[in-house]
Amino acid sequence: MTEFDRHQRVATRTLSEDAVNMEFLLHDPVEQAVTYQRVTFDAQGTTLRPLRLRYCWPSELDLMAQLAGMRLRERHTDWDRTPFTAASRRHVSVYEKL
Repeated sequence: MTEFDRHQRVATRTLSEDAVNMEFLLHDPVEQAVTYQRVTFDAQGTTLRPLRLRYCWPSELDLMAQLAGMRLRERHTDWDRTPFTAASRRHVSVYEKL
């Protein structure tokens, strides 16, 4: 995941005179997980919106689908059906029941 520097990222999402919205992320490549916290600082105080995501690679999804009695019908990079390649950073996978 190239958008991380030393497995972390901090970014300002919005900034105004009244508030700032920031996001903090930690990437654990061994666990294939991202721990995410979106934080808002404003006159009401601090608001935290945590999230932990576990991602998997397309090949792992294909195996899970196979174990569930499905098979891959098509895979694209996006909803516009751009071809999926080794350089794709996201995917839309469509499975069908066997």
